[in-house]
Amino acid sequence: MTTPERCKHLWDVCVSILKREVPGDFVECGVWRGGSAGVMGLALKRGRQQRRLHLFDSFEGLPEPTDADGKYAAEYSGGRSDGILRSVDQCRAGLEEVREFLFQNLDLDEALVQFHVGWFQNILPLDVPGMGPIALLRLDGDWYESTKVCLEHLYPLISSGGILILDDYYCWEGCAKATDEFRQAQGIRAAMHRIDDEAVYWEKE
Repeated sequence: MTTPERCKHLWDVCVSILKREVPGDFVECGVWRGGSAGVMGLALKRGRQQRRLHLFDSFEGLPEPTDADGKYAAEYSGGRSDGILRSVDQCRAGLEEVREFLFQNLDLDEALVQFHVGWFQNILPLDVPGMGPIALLRLDGDWYESTKVCLEHLYPLISSGGILILDDYYCWEGCAKATDEFRQAQGIRAAMHRIDDEAVYWEKE
C-alpha cells in the first residue's frame, strides 16, 4: 500500500537519524505485512547500530472505527463503526507472515526486533513503561482512537531531533483529527511536512 516516495523518505530519515546519532529505538505502530518495518530494519542493519525495532500490531487487521473517523471509514469497515476492538478484516496479516518476511527474506537479527502483539489500547499501557527513548516513530493506525493512543503514550519518548511519521494524515480524517488535537493540546509548533498525497512527518524540537 505504501508509495515509492514514502519508502525512499523512510529510508532517508533512518539514515539521517543514524548519522545524527539521535538517541533511541525505531518504533512502528501498524505493521501490516512488514514492508516499512523492513525498510527500518535494513537501515539499522546497514548502520550497524544496536538499536531495537519495536513493532506494535494486532496482527488481526484494523479494529472498528468510530464516528470521529467519518463516513468513508465506516464504509471501508463494512458498516461497522462502534469502535469495538475486533477486526473488520482489512489490512490483516499474521505474525508468522511478518516474521518470515523480516527474518528469512531480509535476514534481520531477531534479537533486535521486538513484537508487541495486541490492540494498541490494550498493549501500549503495558509495554511502553519499559521502553527507552525513541528516535523514529512511524504511525500507521489509520483511525482516530488508534492514532490518539499512540501519540499519547509514545510521543513523549521521542528524543529531540527524532522524527514522527504519520502515514494516514491526508488519507483518513480520524487520523488528522487526532493529530491536530494532540498538537494543539501539547503546544507543538514544529512544522509538518508532506511526504506524498497521504503521509506527513515532523521533527521533534
